Parts: sequence; C-alpha cells; structure tokens
Amino acid sequence: MNRKFTMLLLPVIILLASHTNAFAQQFAEKNKVYAFENGQWFNGEKFVRKTVYVKDGYFVNTKPAVIDTLVNLQNKFIIPPFSESHTHHLEGVGAPPQELIDSYLKDGVFYVKNPNNVRFFTKNIIDQLNQPNSLDASFANGGLTISEGHPMVLFEDQVRPSIEPMTGKTERGWFNGKAYYTINNEKELEDKWQTILADKPDFIKTYLINSEDIGKPSSSSKYKLRAGLDPSLLPLIVAKAHNAGLRVATHVETAYDFRTAIMAGVDELAHMPGFYLFDAAYSSRYQLTEDDAKLAAVKKVFITTTLMSRTLVEDKSLLPIVADTQKKNLLLLKKYGARIAIGSDHSDSPVDEIKAIRELNVFTNTELLKLWCENSAQSIFPKRKIGLLEPGYEASFLVLEGDPVADWNNTAKIISRFKQGYFMKAFR
Repeated sequence: MNRKFTMLLLPVIILLASHTNAFAQQFAEKNKVYAFENGQWFNGEKFVRKTVYVKDGYFVNTKPAVIDTLVNLQNKFIIPPFSESHTHHLEGVGAPPQELIDSYLKDGVFYVKNPNNVRFFTKNIIDQLNQPNSLDASFANGGLTISEGHPMVLFEDQVRPSIEPMTGKTERGWFNGKAYYTINNEKELEDKWQTILADKPDFIKTYLINSEDIGKPSSSSKYKLRAGLDPSLLPLIVAKAHNAGLRVATHVETAYDFRTAIMAGVDELAHMPGFYLFDAAYSSRYQLTEDDAKLAAVKKVFITTTLMSRTLVEDKSLLPIVADTQKKNLLLLKKYGARIAIGSDHSDSPVDEIKAIRELNVFTNTELLKLWCENSAQSIFPKRKIGLLEPGYEASFLVLEGDPVADWNNTAKIISRFKQGYFMKAFR
C-alpha cells in the first residue's frame, strides 16, 4: 500500500547526512516520488524558483497523486550535473576504480567520455559504471589511424614499456587491436571492420592529423609532427559507422583537419584546433576561419575544447600564441552558435579545463554553465534525455550553496547530488 509522508528539512546537508548512512539500503528501495520545494532551478538562461516533481527517476510536469518525500531546498540553486567530454583518465588502471569514480562525483561530474581506451584494461571498471549510484561513461575502444601514426607511436614506444609489470614482456605491436587499429587503405578497413565492431564500442574514434601534409614533404621542424588517416578514408568510415548505428568522433589538430572532418560527415571533433604549435611561423595552420565556424554550426557537430592539451607544446615560449589562437577559435565558434562541449583530455578533472576556458574571458558564467551542463552531457549520451531540468528528462542534478552565475566559485560548493531519482552519498 502506498504511504504518503512528508520530510520538511532544514539545510539540505542534513538531508544528505541522513541519506549517507542508509546509502546501501536506499538503492534497494523502490524509486520514490519526490516533490522539491523552494529551490531555484536553472533553465538555461536564469534561475527560477518553483516546485519540481520527480517520479520513476524522471522529472514530471504535473504533481503526482502520491508523493513519498517532500524536500525543502531552502532557496538553494539547482543545476544539471557536469560532464567530462574527453578524458583518458578513466581507463581501469592506476588508481583503484572506486577512487577514480568518486573523484569525478565529488566534482559534480556524472558523465564521462573516453575517446580512446584500451578495452583490455577498461573491462576492469565497466561493471562499476553506468549505475544510479555511480558514474556514467562511454568508450570508443581503440581508435582508427594510419600505421606509425598517432596514437600508435605513443602506445607502442612510450606506454607499452610501463605496463609490462602487469602484462609481462611484450613486443612492439602488442597494442594493435587494443589501443588502435591501423587502417591504411580501403581493403584494411573492410578486413578489420567486423573486428572493430565485435568489441562493442559506444562510438568510433578516428584520427585526422596534419592531413594537409598528405603526399607532401613534411614541414621543416625539429619536432616530428604526428600523422593520422588518409582523409579519403574518413567518409567511408563514417558511412560504415552510421550504418552500424554508431557516431564518429575525430581527433583533429589543424584547421584543415577540422573542415575536412566535418565535410566527411563526422559527428564530433574530439579537439578544437589550436592546442599545438611547433613554430610561430605556422600559427595560421591552427586558426579557424569564419567559414569553418559557420560550417560547424550548420552541420551541428560537437566540438570538444581540450585547451589543456596545450601542455604538449614542446617550446613553452610559444604558449602565449597558443592561448591567443584558442581564444580566437572559441570566439568564432561562439559567434556562429557551434555546439561546444567541455573536455580536458590531459587532466584528472574537467575543473582544470573550465579554469583554462575562464581565463580566456570568452564566455559569461551563464554561457559556460550551458556548455558544461547541457552540451557536454548531450555529446556523451546523445540518445538520452539528460542535461536539462525539464519534464521528460532524467532527474539528475546538483544542489549548490550559492548562485554560480553571480559567483563561479559556487560551482564547487555542492551540497547534494541527485542522480536518476536517487540521492547519492556525501563527499567531504
């Protein structure tokens, strides 16, 4: 028999403390029907004070006939969860899996995308993900690249020696079919496609790097520039992936890579051009044009920021030029309404990426909230209704102590986390 009862709470933290002690039992219970009163809810433009109802893990438009729990939010501020749209931190090796998961949840990050993982390792963490009390993540498995291209050289020559304590002695090529697939021509694509699909990737990762150099002498540089797929293969890969119901994310580095990937029909660019520079004379190679930004907006391609990848620049004296290029590119993408997602690539948390973006003074706090809460979640799980606090969407949100539009530091002052109809455990 349904039982209606009311819990009028003082600070939300009291509610959170009571839920922490009964965390295991809570997840064994049937999903409750909630009414959240006296909260200020972010609608994409501003915070609106209203009562919000949750049933079966989703926001609902009308008041349910029976409400199990009434929560007084005490005028706190509610936003969608944060996301990390590009990371290789969540891999299944290194720190204990729960420690990795908790580090994201503590920062308010519920959704994570790893666009090139090693399934041999990731399988160790999969069972602990994609649950109401955990982190939701999507994985591409090994990426598609050219022989001796990126990330083949990285994995075989730098990563492989470091993992031998776990794997035993390995030979060069051990990561082939695990961290990457070499696709040098159409025949190799045909021969390897079913093997790629057999590992059940959530999406397909491809590499298009310095593609304007294909068939030309390499640029004069003391640094060896990375390489990726022959661009003529990318439309074929996109067609195969889409036919299999999979989206395609492409690693790009130059503006030429950017426009070539979009014209090939990819769904996401895993980087924004401008994070790398080997010579000041080549800075224009990484600068987007007005037409590039328009094209991205028209094609509705997600573009992941990855400003933090600039740590790869060997000549640190070039970093001011890199930052200036990144700012100009972001301003163009913003101007034309391109779909920007937040991803760091090289950080343990997207909080670092957000800090780097804010230093460029491109977005208002309201705009940045939309990118981090809405766009980023939808870029990771485009088939799910997440990232908005609206009826029909999954009931997942963060309760903040103060207004993040007025003071961005309030994004770190998380009082409570609610995911798919459940309160999550507290983090100190």
